[in-house]
Amino acid sequence: MKSTENKTLKSIGKLALIALIVGGAFFLFRDYFTEERISAMLRQGGVWAPVIYVTLWAVLPVFLFPVPLLVMPAGYLFGLAHGVVYTLIGCCLNITLMYFLAAKLAREPILDIVERKSSEKVKKVFFSPGGKSQTVFFIFRLIPLISYNLINYMAGILEIAFLPYLFFSLIGITPGIFAFIYLGESIHDPTSPEFLRAMLFMLLLTAASLVLLKLYQKRRGES
Repeated sequence: MKSTENKTLKSIGKLALIALIVGGAFFLFRDYFTEERISAMLRQGGVWAPVIYVTLWAVLPVFLFPVPLLVMPAGYLFGLAHGVVYTLIGCCLNITLMYFLAAKLAREPILDIVERKSSEKVKKVFFSPGGKSQTVFFIFRLIPLISYNLINYMAGILEIAFLPYLFFSLIGITPGIFAFIYLGESIHDPTSPEFLRAMLFMLLLTAASLVLLKLYQKRRGES
């Protein structure tokens, strides 16, 4: 019994240390990497600007950095087509990094705590096959309001199969990336038709994805 408690305390301590590192880096990076500073870095980067942008995308979301601050400058600095391509490359690298960080560092202690301390309802989410559905994660990817960072970490913790997850993630985030970059391309003129179309597209995407999620939940409830 004592060894079980010690193991649980070790798991809690490990998670607390990870949270402290990620949280500290979040506040540091959030204050330093403002949208204006990111834009200035990319403008000064010249031919290296795409490399700088992809690198920022690969690293900053690990520390819960808000991804809209990364996407918006790409719209007015790279344009729609190049902005989408560079962002998808950065997302591919970042999703891989965050997934395996969660799997290697957080999966074991979190599942240990859930198994020992949580209710059956919580355990079902973490351990049942239904909690590991690619469909749910794909629909979550379509919803711009759901945290991009949280989904990556949850996929690694829940042992979602990586390659299908990466594939469906890139498909799922593409409409949202398109909307954010299109928004960023016209951000300096909020009264322009392009800006209004981008806002409308984002609202429609959110509404459609919420409907899909509701239909999926209803179907699972009936099966």
